[in-house]
Amino acid sequence: MRRCAGCLLALALGALLLSAASAAWPATADARSINAYRGLGAWIDIYDPSLWADPVATVQKAHRYHVRTLYIETANFHASSAIFKPAELGQMIEAAHARNMRVVAWYLPGFKDLTHDLKRCLAAVRFRTPSGQRFDSFALDIESSAVANAATRSRRMITLSSRLRAKVGKKYTLGAIIPSPVGMRMHASYWPGFPFKSLPRFYDVILPMGYHTFHVGGYARTYNETRENIRIVREQTGRPWWPIHLIGGLAAETSNREMQAFVRATREYGIIGASTYDMGTSGSEDWRQLQLVRTNPRQRPVLPRASTWARPLGRIPRSDRTHPKEVFYETDGIAAGTRLRYRVYDCQKGEVRLLVNWHDMGRLPTGRGNSWSGLRTVTLPARALNANGRNVIAFVARGSYPKWTTWGIRDVALLP
Repeated sequence: MRRCAGCLLALALGALLLSAASAAWPATADARSINAYRGLGAWIDIYDPSLWADPVATVQKAHRYHVRTLYIETANFHASSAIFKPAELGQMIEAAHARNMRVVAWYLPGFKDLTHDLKRCLAAVRFRTPSGQRFDSFALDIESSAVANAATRSRRMITLSSRLRAKVGKKYTLGAIIPSPVGMRMHASYWPGFPFKSLPRFYDVILPMGYHTFHVGGYARTYNETRENIRIVREQTGRPWWPIHLIGGLAAETSNREMQAFVRATREYGIIGASTYDMGTSGSEDWRQLQLVRTNPRQRPVLPRASTWARPLGRIPRSDRTHPKEVFYETDGIAAGTRLRYRVYDCQKGEVRLLVNWHDMGRLPTGRGNSWSGLRTVTLPARALNANGRNVIAFVARGSYPKWTTWGIRDVALLP
């Protein structure tokens, strides 16, 4: 993870001190569950003393801003110890769990000494608080270029990942924090041939460090780069449905409009969660936008839908339940006067809202309970449309995790 704009490498992610305490908290919230990576996250590194000075107050602040998961750095490959402030770390874990929050450990390997790296990874996985609680998951920060040759670095990354998976077992959830996909394309000499396709062999969630603040500025360019980071991961892994939690730009360098663009793009693509770096530099304006990050399940089919608009999507009994909050469709230019056709399932009063290019079109009319409506049409206003270029149409349901509503949408079409 990067700390300043001049850094080429991220700051080290953590490994935790091994304790002999007995385990009272399960290794993950659910065996091989992605739940720890869903929704809004907050990142804590070892270089922000203000967050470590009062661990309980830090957790309380994160909880106040509706953070679901804390990502805590515990060490890096060149740190003097395997655990940074183990007493304070234990307080953070216990305070977070007391508020039903998750905690993920992260560590930056150098790939020069794989035995050393593996020991520090396992120290994190096996760390125990005084009451026996542990991290809900562990994520490896795959970005160091301490090994100069990219092919050698890739082989060592795969070897370390294989050893880590073998040690933690098949039931333990692992995350892979990876460099910006757009950034690697822009700086081709940094990590040519990055082994995207190997990641799903070992890791349950991919966390790309999008870090748009290193590359672009403004609403449109932030929005486009965020979308492109997600698209590249889906394309390069060959598994478009693989869970993604995207890490955005540096909070201290992200404007309110840029934060809005980041959050909107993550929502359109239906990824399981998102965050920015880091908690210590995020202000109240940042949190107001970040609180709109969705807590999604693994979605199939993935969003946004560019074709097959007739398919039922939503949270529908005996049908799709992987799009419980919102469904996005995308298309090319739309002319003024175009009508939108759809059917809606179990639409109660004020329950589902229509958005066109993020312009609020209001709530859908009430429909019949526990059944599909007839075909409905609405004329899309010219002010909300792009006659030339991309358009995004969204149906957004009331309610959020875990109190989702029952609803659905199907037979969506544009009529001239």
